[in-house]
Amino acid sequence: MNKFISTKIKEKRIDLMGTHITIKIYGDYSEKILGECVDLLYYYNSIFSMYDKKAELYKFNANKSLEYISVSDDLFYLIDQGIKHSLPKDSMLNICISPLVKLWNIGFVDAGVPRQENIQAVLEHTDPNLIVLDKENRRIKKLNDKVEIDLGALAKGYITDKLIDFLEKSGVKSAIVNLGGNIKVLGLALHNPDLYFHIGLQDPKEKRGNHLLKLLLNDKSIVTSGIYERKLETDEKIYHHILDPKTGYPIESDMASISVISDTSLDGEIWTSRLFGKNFEDIEKTSKKENIDIIVIYKDNKVKYTNGVKKYFRRKEYHD
Repeated sequence: MNKFISTKIKEKRIDLMGTHITIKIYGDYSEKILGECVDLLYYYNSIFSMYDKKAELYKFNANKSLEYISVSDDLFYLIDQGIKHSLPKDSMLNICISPLVKLWNIGFVDAGVPRQENIQAVLEHTDPNLIVLDKENRRIKKLNDKVEIDLGALAKGYITDKLIDFLEKSGVKSAIVNLGGNIKVLGLALHNPDLYFHIGLQDPKEKRGNHLLKLLLNDKSIVTSGIYERKLETDEKIYHHILDPKTGYPIESDMASISVISDTSLDGEIWTSRLFGKNFEDIEKTSKKENIDIIVIYKDNKVKYTNGVKKYFRRKEYHD
């Protein structure tokens, strides 16, 4: 057995932010660290939640004032990043899409296909240019009182990065954080003989837990955005939850999922959102420019991936 292997595993599972969260640390560490991770999760939920009436973002959305509002550093930073990546004309990310998300409400019991006129009416309030940031004073204002921000495409990545940072500062050498499929790993996988974390990519045509690919990762994040879990089924059609911010309807694409391997989970969240539905040539260009690796699984289970992904498929075992 490799001398680095550790059978000591501490794990915490919690349902929060509308998803299943798992934190595992490998090695002889105090349970207190996991408790502090849970405290951090509740702290960030109290900032970024769009549904908790006590959360900072909820209060910002509910506020009809057109004056500047001072916000926390975390909320300002994430809104700033969100606006930056929402403004490019070719981006499928738009953090001002909240009114449209609520109109469809896919994933909830009252989901339904909205009327065309209702979609058009809502789209008028989703322009990211309707948010103004005062960076010097960390203030934000709306130019339209119906504008609402949805950080669902960014917050899980940001929080995942923060949890890994906390674990590393706490002295943890080996860990994995999984926020509803948003995964980041720290260090060597001390529970595996090859010292890699084995991460499976879901087969879109099979039940959850059936993997089409397996990747071997250390000190990386992998984020996947797919159409196969949250959807609305009607008599005539199936609608997935990934909405096109320009048309107001689910993105039309033969793409079933896109996964981004990156140093930060926030980058993974940003680029899975920005690139969903794009042609693979554009995806390859972005991969080179942003130094990220990308895997696309199509509805027919055909797989395409950028050149950098090859190194994660199979590696030689670690030799001491």
